[in-house]
Amino acid sequence: MTTLPGHVCAYIVAALACYDSPEQVAAAVKVNFGLVLTRQRIEAWHPERRAGARLGARWRAMFYETRGKLLAELDDIPIACQAYRLRVLDRVAAQAEAMGNFELAARIIEQAAREAA
Repeated sequence: MTTLPGHVCAYIVAALACYDSPEQVAAAVKVNFGLVLTRQRIEAWHPERRAGARLGARWRAMFYETRGKLLAELDDIPIACQAYRLRVLDRVAAQAEAMGNFELAARIIEQAAREAA
């Protein structure tokens, strides 16, 4: 097994910290770096998985720092805010109703009700 370059390792750890699945990370590594890695090899960089139990302190710290930043910045992502999602659903329902697509409008209204519950 060859050693991965540091920037690839950092990419893997950051992607896993952002809740990407090992399959998603493997596909992204192939596209971005031209490296084919198995899901198991990717999972070894996840400190919360059994495969990543022996992950080095540097990568473990980077993982939790990245995860912390992601969770702290959720408020900056509009779609993570319920009020934003409801406003968008309201606009889309009104547009669907104006176009005469009452079935779509009803589905959107149901979705909004589930969102607000």
